[in-house]
Amino acid sequence: MAQYNLTVNDNKATVESDSDFKGNTKLKLLRLLEILQSESTQQKPLSTSQICQRLEKMGMHCERRTLYRDIKLLIDCGYDIEIVTERNANLYYYKKATELSFSELKILIDAAKAASFITQEQTEELVRKLVALGGSRKKELLSSNMVFFNSHKHSNTDVYDVVSTIEAAILNKTRISFFYFDLDEHAERVYRHNKKEYLVDPIVLIFNNDNYYLRGYTPDHDEIRNYRVDRMADVKTTVLPMDAKADVSPAEIEEYISQSFKMYGGETVEALLEFKDQLLDVIFDKFGEGTPIVRKNDNTCIATVKVQASPTFWGWYFQFPDKMRICSPDWLADECEKWRDLRYNR
Repeated sequence: MAQYNLTVNDNKATVESDSDFKGNTKLKLLRLLEILQSESTQQKPLSTSQICQRLEKMGMHCERRTLYRDIKLLIDCGYDIEIVTERNANLYYYKKATELSFSELKILIDAAKAASFITQEQTEELVRKLVALGGSRKKELLSSNMVFFNSHKHSNTDVYDVVSTIEAAILNKTRISFFYFDLDEHAERVYRHNKKEYLVDPIVLIFNNDNYYLRGYTPDHDEIRNYRVDRMADVKTTVLPMDAKADVSPAEIEEYISQSFKMYGGETVEALLEFKDQLLDVIFDKFGEGTPIVRKNDNTCIATVKVQASPTFWGWYFQFPDKMRICSPDWLADECEKWRDLRYNR
């Protein structure tokens, strides 16, 4: 009786055998594992004949009576392969710990394509990795380009590393240093303050308006500010501990996000917005479905919201010039008229 010794190294199987074990058995076991990992799922297990046919196409002869033994050998060596019986026939699939459905993979691929904060090259690499999780439906994932995106990819290739560095600093409650830049008319970097080093206590990373932002406490100015992650360069952690003023609660962060418009700050105010009820979705999308709303008449509602009165708020507000008005406070309503004059009467 043949004796087999299979060892696992870096998720690759190596087989040693006595003299009657054919030389292609090592490769056959590797191919068998590859087929199960890439083409089988719990929903679509592979039958004995299907596996044998795939091996035959690879030039690997496989007898039905030996397949069960080979799979059992892989299982004994720690590979997570499931054997199920259906109508007196064995079916096999590789159990993936975090198996994603086709729809889930498609959503992630679409999100990667739509994200402007990663470069085109990084997008293609990320999509390639996601498609590799698709098993037998890889071609379908690649060919199902039914969604198109109005996004322009950024050129900063360091975003992945910057996000990782910031997250580590947040967990360790340490200050970070970086240089901050804008882009000129040639899309070249122009560093602010003659490339002065910024020292900031990171509070939270926020994804808003298709960009990552760092919200952090700036000791030099004793205030909390926002920084676009793709405009940060040479980000490093320091040994300096965070200031107590950077210890902001999740509730405060959530409230800030609900009030801000495209991450531009302004004075926070509770306002009453009167609007046509066809804008209900607009209000809920911006301020959340828990927003207090009362109906004024058949086609008008009033919402109580907290906003930050910034230029971007007014830009949002004037998208609906004839369908929304500010009821209170009076000073915000007066401010609205000033912005209206600037917008329409210049």
